[in-house]
Amino acid sequence: MTDRVEVVIVGAGPAGLAVSRELTQAGVAHVVLEKGRVGQTWRGWWDSFCLVTPNWSLQLPGHPYDQQDPDGFMLRDEVVAYLERYAAGCEAPVREGIEVTSLQPGPEGGLLLDSSAGQIAAETVILSAGAYQRPHRPAGAASLPAASSDRPGGLP
Repeated sequence: MTDRVEVVIVGAGPAGLAVSRELTQAGVAHVVLEKGRVGQTWRGWWDSFCLVTPNWSLQLPGHPYDQQDPDGFMLRDEVVAYLERYAAGCEAPVREGIEVTSLQPGPEGGLLLDSSAGQIAAETVILSAGAYQRPHRPAGAASLPAASSDRPGGLP
């Protein structure tokens, strides 16, 4: 049996959670799938990892820095705790422990996701998974038109 949802967000890090908050505010039904736990990528850094930007600069939509040391530098576990508070505060519909293994066009439009929890049909999928330091260009990107130098940012 295939679950159906309007929007699926893959990844419960800062980007996925911020998108979830905005969709909730707009009244759009959605689910956030995370193969680990909220903020999973942050959990994998070494114990003494800290941000190199001051705490006050960590601000997700609707949730500015909320602790005692705005000019300090958050450690790994503090960043994870901030993301967990954010997810809870905006009531993000996160489903942890669900890995998305493939994404393909649906037979009747929309998209089909295969996941560790079964197949999910969605009208829209937002990929917010993976760390920024590892860029990935999907094979399908080769089929996009070449960039145009006369448009902002070289967009086609």
